[in-house]
Amino acid sequence: MNYYQINDWFLSVMILNLLLMLVLMGPYRFAYLESISSMFRFKNPDGDVSYPLLSTVEYIIIFLLSCNSVGIAVGIYSHDLLEEGFSQVIFLLWYSSLVVLAFVIKLLLYTSVNRVLYKRQIITLKPGRWNCFFVMSFSVAGFLILAFSIIVVFLKIPLVVLLVFAYLMRLLVIIGRIFKIKTTLFKNQRSNLGFIMYLCAFELAPILIEFMLTSRLFGLI
Repeated sequence: MNYYQINDWFLSVMILNLLLMLVLMGPYRFAYLESISSMFRFKNPDGDVSYPLLSTVEYIIIFLLSCNSVGIAVGIYSHDLLEEGFSQVIFLLWYSSLVVLAFVIKLLLYTSVNRVLYKRQIITLKPGRWNCFFVMSFSVAGFLILAFSIIVVFLKIPLVVLLVFAYLMRLLVIIGRIFKIKTTLFKNQRSNLGFIMYLCAFELAPILIEFMLTSRLFGLI
């Protein structure tokens, strides 16, 4: 099967998730646009990160909704969410929980490593600010992936298109984040060694692990 068959219950969950993200992110839409623009401002970079000034609770809720969005997309492509009844709920919770776990681990690693680097004045940005920027970039990608997933479901577009779109969003976010790592975190470092090591540990290694896991999940390797 190369497209997703519409299930009313699951479609309602997708639309509700999208509406909640719209309600929470909508009032800060201009701040989000500025944040996205700053990620790809290759000329005259400002050397700082930009992100909406949300409360901690709002960040947590948006983060969880974004994880659920990615979990929905993964479940759709793997066909596990085609199951009817309670098993569909289990698969949705399973995929969303895996995404939450992966990104919480990455946030904790960011916090611990950046705190050490900040104290040693290797980086100039406080760890909390980078975490907010990270959640912002992830939430934008999650929102777009979910919106595109709904389009795929309604129009019965081949699921491979969803996979390509999801990876494209992931790639764009990673490129923007790598640029900000160079121009913000390590802007005062003359040597590129620290930047390269940081890049390999926090961006390239997770990408490789993610690619191997998703390839096995989707039967690509």
